[in-house]
Amino acid sequence: MTRIIGIDAGGTKVQGLVMDVEKNILFQSLSGHGNPSVSYEEALQNLSSVVKQCLDHTASDGATHIVIGMAGGGSGNLSHRIQSELSRMTSLPIILINDATLAYFSLIGNRNGVMTIAGTGSICYGRNGKREGTTGGWGHLLGDEGSAYHLAIEACKKIAGEIDFGIPLSPLSLSLMKEIGTSDAKGLKGFIYSSSKGDIARLGKVIHKEAEAGDETALTLLKTAGNQLAAQTIALIETLQIETKPVIALKGSVLEHNPVVQSTFKETISKVFMDSIFIVDSTSPATGAVDIVEAIRKGRLSYE
Repeated sequence: MTRIIGIDAGGTKVQGLVMDVEKNILFQSLSGHGNPSVSYEEALQNLSSVVKQCLDHTASDGATHIVIGMAGGGSGNLSHRIQSELSRMTSLPIILINDATLAYFSLIGNRNGVMTIAGTGSICYGRNGKREGTTGGWGHLLGDEGSAYHLAIEACKKIAGEIDFGIPLSPLSLSLMKEIGTSDAKGLKGFIYSSSKGDIARLGKVIHKEAEAGDETALTLLKTAGNQLAAQTIALIETLQIETKPVIALKGSVLEHNPVVQSTFKETISKVFMDSIFIVDSTSPATGAVDIVEAIRKGRLSYE
């Protein structure tokens, strides 16, 4: 029986699945983050651990491919280094692609459309026939607008401004400082400059909670995130020239589980593309590996 190993290497965790061609999950492995741009050694260690566990399990007998979706995957020196290291573990073909591409195929498959992801980071990936493109995906230093990390940083910048200008901390700022475990500027800077991207992104949960309680500052931050993600999505739809009924899949904790971000995102896009079809599904991006292997076999997708 043919088996496919699909691995989703995200900013928070690496998930590996061994599947049959019907996407039935036969084995699962989990580890820490898989973003080499944040920490190459940690990402490689976590990825290697998941790949090894999947290969060692009896469910992988008959495996034909390993498909890995990773931030920045498919290009760049870090990706090539990762692929080279993992190739030492197996003779199976290793297809290393962007994490957004993997997520796209998990929900949209071989239809035309756009996948917008907003979790720890953010990116849009879309296809129209054999054409493909992205917007966003610049990483936390250049972009990641609409992501949990970007939300947290924007909220912390507001705290910095309040401290600098002697303005009493807002309720949201007080909640964030409490979550961080500090009450002054030194503690805030210490947290931001010593914490991982994932730890900072987790502050997004505080913003979500305060928004649910009606905090206007939190609500504004979330609506801004929804608009930023929508703008990137609209730009990609227009670039790819998807003219009718664009299929738009939503993925990542911010878009899937935050109703303010999700509703703002949908409403903003619907003003431009009234016939949009939205897909919100918790299916693991790693399941897209099966569709990717099929697309490659049928010549609809190529890889080096």
